[in-house]
Amino acid sequence: MAKTDLPNDAFLREVDDEYRRSQFVGFWQRYGRGIAIGVVVFLVALAALLYWRQDKARRAGETGERFNTALTQVEAGNFTGAAPVLTDLAASGTPGYRALARLMQAGTAIQAGDVPKGLAVYRAIAADPGLATPFRDLATIKATRLEFDTLPAATVIDRLKPFSVPGNAWFAVAAEMTGVAYLKLKQPDRAAPLFVAIVRDAQSPPSTRNRAAQLAIALGTDPANLLPLKTLTSGLAK
Repeated sequence: MAKTDLPNDAFLREVDDEYRRSQFVGFWQRYGRGIAIGVVVFLVALAALLYWRQDKARRAGETGERFNTALTQVEAGNFTGAAPVLTDLAASGTPGYRALARLMQAGTAIQAGDVPKGLAVYRAIAADPGLATPFRDLATIKATRLEFDTLPAATVIDRLKPFSVPGNAWFAVAAEMTGVAYLKLKQPDRAAPLFVAIVRDAQSPPSTRNRAAQLAIALGTDPANLLPLKTLTSGLAK
């Protein structure tokens, strides 16, 4: 019996193998073209992605070099030489370099004596929602400092309220302008805590702290002998 079973087993395996091959051939004839096209499309897409990343890195490097060249020219006082590069970067650079180029355009305009142009650029940057918040905040601070003497005191206070809070990156300069604005409104009781907060803020520049200390003392307030800072400034945002 065992000898008669062996040929049958071999025959069945051959039939099974042939059936599987015919199934594979049929499957490939039916779907092979689509699979091949899908593989090609995937490989092309992958190659395009890798190229895009490499090209983006290359272009970012080139943009950085151009910006550094313009910066070197500005530092040397060659505003005319830097102007074409800054204009191009301000229009077509990556968001970060576009913002930096526009900030430099404003700064060079002011250094050249064209304050209205510089102020207009700062205002445009501050109002551009496509730029990162730090750039817009810096432009807001710069613009406010430029037009501080012509702005109503209430406008200064309202504009700088988000920055006049201890811990904010622009606290010292914003709080100083806000404090002076309160003095213009004859509200020394609101100005003094701001000046004291500047003095007690370790991140405040020494020159700003010295001015704030002098103003606080002139208002009859001792910066070294007051309530905790949180209590001191709790009513300033109202």
